[in-house]
Amino acid sequence: MSVRDPGSAEIGIVPESPTRYDLLLAGIPLLVLSGLLLGTTGAVPLAVGAAIGSALAASLVGYALFVAVPGGPRSRPEN
Repeated sequence: MSVRDPGSAEIGIVPESPTRYDLLLAGIPLLVLSGLLLGTTGAVPLAVGAAIGSALAASLVGYALFVAVPGGPRSRPEN
């Protein structure tokens, strides 16, 4: 017989729509893959396509870390 702890969090709860951070995480590999696709099928060399995709993905990571901060702005404690 199992006993459910009323204080435990529910596992498997899915939000109704993807959050901003879900979209950011999905965008990172999409940008890298699109750069690789550009390099294999386009007029640019593969290394250039990979560099373009990686630079765009890195800018998305920078946006996620420094602009769209998950915790929001922190307030300083008063002494």
